[in-house]
Amino acid sequence: MPHFSDVQRTLSNERQEYPIKMVHAYPSVNVGWGAHTMVGNDAKALGMTNALIVTTGLKGTGIIETIQGVLKNAGVETQVFSKMTPNPKDFEVMEGVKVLSAGKFDGLISIGGGGSTDCAKAIRLVYSHDGQDVRSFEGAFKCTKPNKIPHLAINTTAGTGSEVSCFSIINHTDKMYKMALFDPNATPSKAVNDPLLQQCMPADLTGYTGMDALAHSIEAIASRLDVQAAHGHGLWAIGEIFTNLREFQANRNNDKACEQMVWAEMAAAYSFNSAGLGIIHSMAHAMGGLYDSPHGLCNAIGMINTCNFNLPAAPAKFAMMARAAGINTTGMTDIKAGEKFIEMVQELKDDLGITKTFADLGLQEKDLDGLSKFATADICSEGNPIDVGFEDMRRVFKSCM
Repeated sequence: MPHFSDVQRTLSNERQEYPIKMVHAYPSVNVGWGAHTMVGNDAKALGMTNALIVTTGLKGTGIIETIQGVLKNAGVETQVFSKMTPNPKDFEVMEGVKVLSAGKFDGLISIGGGGSTDCAKAIRLVYSHDGQDVRSFEGAFKCTKPNKIPHLAINTTAGTGSEVSCFSIINHTDKMYKMALFDPNATPSKAVNDPLLQQCMPADLTGYTGMDALAHSIEAIASRLDVQAAHGHGLWAIGEIFTNLREFQANRNNDKACEQMVWAEMAAAYSFNSAGLGIIHSMAHAMGGLYDSPHGLCNAIGMINTCNFNLPAAPAKFAMMARAAGINTTGMTDIKAGEKFIEMVQELKDDLGITKTFADLGLQEKDLDGLSKFATADICSEGNPIDVGFEDMRRVFKSCM
């Protein structure tokens, strides 16, 4: 048996970017048809008797009123905070903290998509740190105090994965970009994924959020962090997305496609929660901050050109994704298989009717430098398989116009 000092010497001679991997926890999740009818029990199990609901409102769906009724029947009182936008802003988070601090609340419940859950995550972090500016949590592992209250995340979109991840994305309204807050304390205490709630999504949002889930899988698998335990979740999600997203967008009452997309978006989130992301998300964060653009749509627009940019650095991983998507790669080189996979992603975009460019969302030549600067510095860029400098980012941005 070798002596440990010999092993240490061997390790010190190795060259590996991320020799120590971090696999992050995700919360307990209730998944299935009618799971929303159990949220009263979920809230009580977390110790809630009076909860602040954080949501964009979901007007016209009846979801908020229904869930409030379930909670009330279980003895949990609620108040709604809906002064937030789909891309939550820093000042909206701070306003939510004021409301939370002013009441006798013992829990937070987010109802909605990634925006609602991200806003609730940030509210809980700030509240637990006695009102500290939300901007101070930008980056990784900035929490210094434990959470004061539990957070129940009730998800209504099949794509973002925020309900099971430790990321919160908040708009910095002075510098006009999206901050990424990454900390285990941001992870919700419990999550609920009921396909009945996802069926209320409009067609365009269904396509955007589905492409968001696909971006999560692609970037987690291609990530230079190479957290191999994340590959299985991501590869399975890719197969389910290609099999079910078209049908789910075409008919939200297709129960099978709906349920499989719910499972797929969760699996994709499990993948990126530990393996990280890449410049698809860095670019989307910059676009969402400056133009308030829909996050999933930005990911869909940037996906093809960023995949082409990254393919030379991770051909074997792109070949894995090609096989997961159902492509017969027998006799192909990894590069060729990766090219076929990217073609398949383009076909999916076309079938979903996603034809917009960044220019359609407002991107102008004069904004390229600022956007490229912020995207290069975004924490997600650290996971990109290719080093990305300012000029590289600017060139990819411009190709998406």
